[in-house]
Amino acid sequence: MSVKIFEKIFKIELPIPFPLKTTNVFFIDEPPRTLIDTGIKTGVSFETLKRELEEIGFSFQSIERILITHGHIDHYGQAKKIASISGAQIYIHPKEYGRIRSIIHSFGLLRSILLRNGVPEELVTQAIHYIESAQGMADSLEEAFFLTDGDSIPFNSMTWRAIHCPGHSPGLLCFYWPEKKILFTGDHLLKEITPNPFMNLPEARAPLRYPSLKEYLQSLKKVEELDVSFLLPGHGEEVIDPKGLIQSTFFHHKQRMDHVASSLLKGPKTPFEIAMDLFPDVSPFEVFLGISEAVGHLEILKEEGRVRVIEKDGKDYYALEESP
Repeated sequence: MSVKIFEKIFKIELPIPFPLKTTNVFFIDEPPRTLIDTGIKTGVSFETLKRELEEIGFSFQSIERILITHGHIDHYGQAKKIASISGAQIYIHPKEYGRIRSIIHSFGLLRSILLRNGVPEELVTQAIHYIESAQGMADSLEEAFFLTDGDSIPFNSMTWRAIHCPGHSPGLLCFYWPEKKILFTGDHLLKEITPNPFMNLPEARAPLRYPSLKEYLQSLKKVEELDVSFLLPGHGEEVIDPKGLIQSTFFHHKQRMDHVASSLLKGPKTPFEIAMDLFPDVSPFEVFLGISEAVGHLEILKEEGRVRVIEKDGKDYYALEESP
């Protein structure tokens, strides 16, 4: 389904085989005509985008530029294919480009990290198999141009700005149209759900650090300081109360932090055990999300001196620090 959101902005919902059901991509009818995100690489997604573009009077050949918010398959999956048809140039943050290019080589590291965080080996194998299989729904990017924080994105009659908002993904970019106070948020802010700060390691050596949630909260503050009145997210409905959504997101993470801390009252636990407290009946797809959520909060609690890490039998256990 395509909807005209604003003067030059069309939202197109593309189907995805995940719980969220659809990804929003946006077509900007202003030279250079621009597509924000591309959806996943499946036949139904491709045909849906083709049909919806034609219904508003355009085609793949109309696309002159592709902006990628971040390197998750439901957002960049068919970028390479669309670029090959249209000749459009792809723009992405360099951290996301590098992550996309290296992901197939990182499954060994992911396995060791999940095991270290207490995930049972059988579930680790299932989770990695699921992630590996999902990579078939995205083409790796070869040629791309880089955007970083503050870079201008020129159109004929307006100029946008790239806003780097790490957290959900290390190189996530929001796209800001200051004159209209509009922000395209990708998965940084969503109306109905709280985005998961995916586990990302700046260094793959002990002691492991998990900065994604801390970065996400800092990015929230960054967006809060922008003059924005309308959010166009990568999933779900538009947001007309950005400040309210941001405050509710901060409150959600404060509650989640307290929940994580209280789960340690009966003794040390691995991040997997804490994730099971937070998300019972986890599926192989969700195990990585659950661990990401747990370690993000544990990292902040550790920085605040509220918890400590105990290594035992190759696994990390977290325990409350004793009061002085």
